[in-house]
Amino acid sequence: MKKLLFYEYITYACVVFLILLIVVWNVFLYPPENLPRVIPGILYNVPLLIIMVKLNKNNFSTYIITSYVMLFYFVIGVGNTTTQNSFYFGIIIAVISLIAFTSSIFYVREKDKKSIED
Repeated sequence: MKKLLFYEYITYACVVFLILLIVVWNVFLYPPENLPRVIPGILYNVPLLIIMVKLNKNNFSTYIITSYVMLFYFVIGVGNTTTQNSFYFGIIIAVISLIAFTSSIFYVREKDKKSIED
């Protein structure tokens, strides 16, 4: 049971950190020049906010969906490493999304293992 709780907290903390990182980067540090500041923050964070609300309910399927969404954010992070001014931002997003992906997959595996044993 402690493993499940650990993976649950790691996944939730990574999602919250991604939300905060994306908002700070797109709104305060490097806002886009041709769009209002809030638009990229909203567009990037809507899937994370939906997942964050559903993670509170602690459903099994939410962690599966979270793993797929984290792969999407990994691609965003790798894409951001191609430009010089967002290289570190891309690395941080890629690493945090991989941590969230791994912890959500481990959560699913442990939860599935528990249901098979019962």
